[in-house]
Amino acid sequence: MANSGSEYEVFLNFCGMDTRRGFTNTLYHALIDAGIHVFIDNEEIPRGEEFSTELLQAIDDSKLYITIFSPNYASKHWCLRELAKMVENAFGPEEDGNKKVESTSKSEEDGNKKAIFPIFYNVKTDDLKSNKGLYNKAIAELEQKMVNQKRKVSTEEVEKWRRALQKVGGIQGWELEKYDGDGHLSETIVEEGLRKLQTRHREVTIDLVGMENRIADINNLLDVESGDVRLIGIWGMGGMGKTTLAENIFNELCPHFGRNCSFLADVRGRMAQTNGLFELQQELLSDISYSRGACNIGDTNQGIKAIQRTLCSKKVLIVLDDVGDSNHIRNLIGEKLLYSGSRIIVTARYKNVLVTNKFEFKEYEMVGLSNDDALKLFRRHAFKVDSPPLDYLTLSGDIVSTTGGLPLALRAIGSSLFSQEDIEIWEEMLKELRKIPHDNVLEMLEITYNALKPGQQQIFLDIACFFIGSDETNPIYMWKDCEFSPKTAIRVLINRSMIKVLDNNRFWMHDQFRDLGRAISNRERSRFWARDDIIRELRIAEFSTSVQAIDYNSGSWIEEDHKHLPLTSEQIKRLSHLRLLQLRNITCHGDFRGCLSDLKWINLDYKDQSCFTATNFNPENVVVMAISGEAWREHAVISLVEGARKLKALTLARIPSLHRTPTFSEDSVLEKLTFDNCGYLKEIDCSIWKLRWLTDLSLEYGVALRKLPEQIGELKNLQHLSLMSCRSLTELPDSVSDLKSLAKLNLSHTSITRLPDSIGGLQSLSSLDLSQTSIAKLPETMGKLSQLHTLDLHNSDIQELPKLPGSLTTLRLRSRSLQTVPDLSILTNLVELLLSDASDMNGKSNIIQPCDLPWIGKLSKLRKLELCLLNVNATSTDWASLTLLRKLTLEGLDLQMLKRLPSNLRVLELDNTRVKQVELDGLPQLEELAISGSELITRITIPSSLRKLRVARVYSCNKLVEVQFLGVLESIETLCIGECESFKRLVYLSEGEPGCNEAQAPELTDGWGRVSLVSSSLKMLQHLNLTCCPELQEIQFVSTFESLEGIVVRECILLKRLGGLSNLKNLRRLKIANCESLQVVDGVDELERLEQLEVYSCRSMEKIIDASSSKIPNECQVQTRDCGELLDTGPYASEITWKCYREKILNAPTQALDLEMETTSSDWETETGDPLSEQAHALGTFELPSHQQDDGDEDDHDEADGMEDEDDKDNNGHEVLQSSRGPPPISSVGDNDGNNDVTEEGRGKGDGEDDEDMIRTRKIGTMKKLKRSGFCSCLEGLRMFIPWIMTGNDEKEEESNDDEAEEELRDGIE
Repeated sequence: MANSGSEYEVFLNFCGMDTRRGFTNTLYHALIDAGIHVFIDNEEIPRGEEFSTELLQAIDDSKLYITIFSPNYASKHWCLRELAKMVENAFGPEEDGNKKVESTSKSEEDGNKKAIFPIFYNVKTDDLKSNKGLYNKAIAELEQKMVNQKRKVSTEEVEKWRRALQKVGGIQGWELEKYDGDGHLSETIVEEGLRKLQTRHREVTIDLVGMENRIADINNLLDVESGDVRLIGIWGMGGMGKTTLAENIFNELCPHFGRNCSFLADVRGRMAQTNGLFELQQELLSDISYSRGACNIGDTNQGIKAIQRTLCSKKVLIVLDDVGDSNHIRNLIGEKLLYSGSRIIVTARYKNVLVTNKFEFKEYEMVGLSNDDALKLFRRHAFKVDSPPLDYLTLSGDIVSTTGGLPLALRAIGSSLFSQEDIEIWEEMLKELRKIPHDNVLEMLEITYNALKPGQQQIFLDIACFFIGSDETNPIYMWKDCEFSPKTAIRVLINRSMIKVLDNNRFWMHDQFRDLGRAISNRERSRFWARDDIIRELRIAEFSTSVQAIDYNSGSWIEEDHKHLPLTSEQIKRLSHLRLLQLRNITCHGDFRGCLSDLKWINLDYKDQSCFTATNFNPENVVVMAISGEAWREHAVISLVEGARKLKALTLARIPSLHRTPTFSEDSVLEKLTFDNCGYLKEIDCSIWKLRWLTDLSLEYGVALRKLPEQIGELKNLQHLSLMSCRSLTELPDSVSDLKSLAKLNLSHTSITRLPDSIGGLQSLSSLDLSQTSIAKLPETMGKLSQLHTLDLHNSDIQELPKLPGSLTTLRLRSRSLQTVPDLSILTNLVELLLSDASDMNGKSNIIQPCDLPWIGKLSKLRKLELCLLNVNATSTDWASLTLLRKLTLEGLDLQMLKRLPSNLRVLELDNTRVKQVELDGLPQLEELAISGSELITRITIPSSLRKLRVARVYSCNKLVEVQFLGVLESIETLCIGECESFKRLVYLSEGEPGCNEAQAPELTDGWGRVSLVSSSLKMLQHLNLTCCPELQEIQFVSTFESLEGIVVRECILLKRLGGLSNLKNLRRLKIANCESLQVVDGVDELERLEQLEVYSCRSMEKIIDASSSKIPNECQVQTRDCGELLDTGPYASEITWKCYREKILNAPTQALDLEMETTSSDWETETGDPLSEQAHALGTFELPSHQQDDGDEDDHDEADGMEDEDDKDNNGHEVLQSSRGPPPISSVGDNDGNNDVTEEGRGKGDGEDDEDMIRTRKIGTMKKLKRSGFCSCLEGLRMFIPWIMTGNDEKEEESNDDEAEEELRDGIE
């Protein structure tokens, strides 16, 4: 049996015994990852002599044949028969003399030429073509074998195989030996396959008239062969063809970017919708990341971060179509650097949209088509040919001249004139067009609107004003009742390029046509949705036959306001043709008798009972009704519903007073019935059986509903029944088995404890949701549900499973009552399986029979498998046989050694399993790895073969000592290690070597308790989290990390040093918390891109930031609290900018003085060994910034002594202490060299340097004397001294007065 699917793009032809679990498997998943629909025969089972229908259809449908020639290929007759069929389809039927052989194949009649990609896997081309080759001998042996087995084979068929091999052997293919390995070869095939199949291509119009030169212009601007980043902005009025141009460029460039392409259409329109940005971000991530977790974002902030991480790491092609604001660009591609070679194309109506803070666009203005091109485009739509009849030649030219070369107008006007043979109609069209300026797009498009029939016009206007993005079902009910012939009208509107119906049955419309429809509606006074327009219309005392629709919504108005904007019966009486009315919290009163006869659609949403006091409100001809809100009383609702005899769709939502349903009439034509969140609904009236046409019944969140009437079984046309969250519902009536058309049944979150045995009679049932129920046992008749594909038993009370139907593709079972592990080996069609005893929540299991899981290996179609079974033995399970498995989650199992995992795994999660070793090699597709709660693992080795691994998380593995990285991890972005009590180090090993890669980082294994991170092994690392690792003593970044953006270090109680942060040039976030022993954090001052700094409860921490020289950005958000010498930012969770925090430091002179005193004490201790040094050290230090020097040698000297000079402290205000007058004070030297050495070194260097050094040393000596004098507590006197000593404005004056100043200082203190 092959994998499911109807239309395939690629057919894989291969010998299973040679390559199924190797290269073929790798290639198959590479193709699937690229979004290609592939046919592969998944099972090794005997087959008949003839092609199955499915196999034949797959070969005929596929556009690309990939045949993998391997040593045993020609010994399998099915390989050869498939090959012969593929050659026939690709090259046509064979010829026998002058007569073609009869063929039933699907060749090139559909215009899609098929191609064959030959891959020579451990064979040569000569093995196919040569009479002495490997395959010639194999075919001879195969022929003899088949004869001996009396199997049907003819000489003609064998010759056909040989000719097919000859034909394909002559095609240039791919030889394994020319590539680095299976992965490299697969990637090459995928890229070439994408070019051939054009899978990422947009469906574009064939009317590329006048586009050739424009495409060439844009290609010149893009220049994809250059390695730089380029952003192109295409701007111009709507309808010019910007989207068409962008789509064609996108299609041309896709092959250069492989899978990393995305086209986001209608950005402006989608941004205006709820969650529009979020959905666009998800789509973009899905397109360019092709990984399972990439698009699993929680909000738009996470989305833009994920996008930026992706865009800085790979070359991409992105089109943002119809952008309305420059913020849209920022929210979709961010503001970070893009990867070299990337291309971004943006289309917009206005040039200013392309102006952004970060990126510079090359602009391209779209103008109208030339006269020749415009004429050609018009003719193609008006006549379907390039050369019109002579009678229309002049008229065509005249009409085209009025359009300004606008493609949208040319297509629409041409389409409206198609098949119009009356030349007077053409002349009238021309006359109307000549009244319109060239740049008035809407007026030109209006002519195409005028060509529509009345009903088609009404549908067009309704969509433009109310239904863009809406499902077509309910509007079609209304239009049918209005006799607008909606099916025909929708087809006409699609043919005339005025609307589209998307795959989800929702309407789409070009914004120019939307604007046209709304402009016409405003002009005709037919449809109203804007508050001021509605008020103006309601105040008109005259009768109106033009108003057809009002959407009156107070949702965005202040509470008091809407009460003064009433809708009265007198106003409605004047609107005799009103057919659509939507009111939300609008005061409505009066006697409406006879006012609503034309109304077809009504939506009433009220929270305040006093707002709706209308009487005789009887919409008897309504076909779509929605009533919602807390204001409604049951009798009013029932009266409204029972008075509407023509209802097709009814929705009642959030009505607390509703205790029962209306009584339904036998002549009801209702098809959709929805009760949503009616929490007090207790009874479904037994008259529901009269709804013979009902197809959809939803009673979701009817928490008070206790039972369904037996008569529900009479709903013969019911297809969907949802009782989700009807928590009081305890059972289903037996008559439910009579719902022969029922396809989907949702009983989740109900109190149902059993299903009727008759459930097996639902022969059409495809989906059954029993999650969050107390059902303990399923009826044996479940096995009869031959169409059942999805069965959800998540968080149920199931004890054991009966025989289930083999049609199941999804089974989710999680039960705390599970007593036996079921054998599901017969469910060979399963694609997703969850099997859990709920021990992850309870910490215990109720399984009473010990068992093993050998049957798991038989479920060869599984793509997602989650097993949570406490202490169940799984040591004999053949995981490798699950060749299609993408995600594997194992929890609580007894595994011991986990080996030979499926090579195509994307996600591996192990939680609380008994496993000593996990063999991760051979998982080239793995993207996420999570290991937690293992008490046996002492070492985890992550090999470089995990080339797609993005996330590695290790938690609560208490015996884990080390994590080894074997070679270079190319893709790892996130590394988290937490709550691992014994974890002490990371180890980097060379590929294939047992020891450390000393050439790379010789110090990495010098001791325990040290984590050293090397960028060459983790070059894509973006996030590092080390939490609750009590054995760690040091974390060091030993080389530059370009990608690292976030670091979290928490509760590492023995950690003393965090070093090398200056190597993290792009670090955005740094959080350090509850590291009680942490003293040194080196390099924070160099983090010039830091956005957030949080440091909490690190009581041993020394000074980590020098406010006078830090490169931290002013806007960086800082939070510090309870961290030794660091100033707190304020109350708990308070956050201030670095600019404010720096000022807070600089405005704390007492603290600053103490800090500098500590530094000078340390210097003096080094020189003299003063016995009072301990007392002096306890007094702290302060820092005095140095005077700016013009001589560059001064900087060199200070660098040698560990000093840092500051530039122009008067201007930038970075000093810790600042004199109120005169030049800045002079700072002290560091600890590296004694001050006497500095002085000696300074002598003899020159006139300026030795004097300056001497002055500096003397001033520092003065400070030391202060410490020895015991007057360090006289801080106020010292603060007075600092400005006083610097009163001189000239350096020579300072030098001459220095000794004198020191003496005066001493006298002053005394």
